[in-house]
Amino acid sequence: MSDDEHASRLSSTIDAPDDREWTSAGVEVISTAVHPGSTFEPHRHAEDQLAWMAAGSMELSVEADRWHLRHDHAAWIPAGVLHEMRFAEPGTLISAYVPRRGRSDAWDGGRARVLALDPLGGALLQYLSEPGRSGSRRQTCASMLLDLVAEAPVSHDVVALPQDPRARSVALALMSAPEDDRDLATWAEQAGVSSKTIARAFIADTGHTFREWRVRARLHVAAGLLLQGDPVHAAAHAVGYESVSSFVAAFRERFDVTPAAYAGRRRRGSR
Repeated sequence: MSDDEHASRLSSTIDAPDDREWTSAGVEVISTAVHPGSTFEPHRHAEDQLAWMAAGSMELSVEADRWHLRHDHAAWIPAGVLHEMRFAEPGTLISAYVPRRGRSDAWDGGRARVLALDPLGGALLQYLSEPGRSGSRRQTCASMLLDLVAEAPVSHDVVALPQDPRARSVALALMSAPEDDRDLATWAEQAGVSSKTIARAFIADTGHTFREWRVRARLHVAAGLLLQGDPVHAAAHAVGYESVSSFVAAFRERFDVTPAAYAGRRRRGSR
């Protein structure tokens, strides 16, 4: 077994199915139940991979990029690119593996990117991950999925994580406790570094100031809570908003839709 093949095995208990479902279009789709603390250690694939969290969230590291992904985004990881996945909560990861010969001319195969996945794309991935589908339907759905992926816009609203390990530890702590309203100086002191160092790392690695990033992270966590069925007021308070109206306004500015409409639309699309 090669080093990459060995590294691709999980370091914790994830129930990966033994039977893999192949579409006649050559696309392999796998649904995997993930558990808190489980990981896919750094590894590569011979095929391109489309990774989507049908439920829960994932911390994805691809070369120099680190992202926190939920239901409304999918990651496109080209063949041969080293990547790592970590899971802090229970969920379901659905991955589609696309042979290089099936790659669209529209895809840039050199760099991973995050795509805005619409409800139809998620429904197709869920359909293809289930056994017992006829060959003709699998081929039709796989072809439609590949068309959607080829035309999917690159998402610029995903929450990026800093590369600097000290800033990243602060970011992950805030993702775990978004209601924590301690200021940058306090977080920097806890990390044992100056606040200027943390501030520079956030801007350099995420493109946002610490304050801007924290707002985005809070709304990102809130979106996940809404998809789990939490009412709007509960999600608002869970991520540190005392005023529900302020939360609704911030959420609308971030996602171009109210929290209630966002949750309703995503739930309908996942059926």
